[in-house]
Amino acid sequence: MLARVAESCRLLQPSATLAATTSSRSIARIPVWERHIRFDPAEGRKRPSQDVLDRFKRLNNGMWIRAVPGWHKQRYFKDDKWQETSVYYETCTKDECQMLDRMMTPFWLRRKHYPDDPYKAYHVRHDVKSPRVDDKGKFLRERPKVLLEDSVADVYFRDR
Repeated sequence: MLARVAESCRLLQPSATLAATTSSRSIARIPVWERHIRFDPAEGRKRPSQDVLDRFKRLNNGMWIRAVPGWHKQRYFKDDKWQETSVYYETCTKDECQMLDRMMTPFWLRRKHYPDDPYKAYHVRHDVKSPRVDDKGKFLRERPKVLLEDSVADVYFRDR
């Protein structure tokens, strides 16, 4: 009796593991760090998030800007200083820029050149190395590489 139960369990085991490995991913099972994935089944490729395109603007240096939250809500309640500064744009942080880049397709990450672009003065940043892209679109290192002679490297590093 016990041998028969063990044999039936052994026969069921491969099909159980097969069912576990071929389970489909539903929206509830997608982890938090992958929620940026938007897939278009008709075209078979990733599609950009329309919310990001509506609310943010990507500059050619890799930074994203956005409007001040609530700048158009109940403006008659706000004081003059707030009314003046609320029409300014805010820059996103480095982590926010990386997150927004992940939500876009390569088309939207390319440089865009528009006639009479109101953001033309902001596409190139001077004396700031934080966006990691220079005026030619090349990625910059955050910390320059240090090249040492072999004798100095042997004294201070044990990687060889």
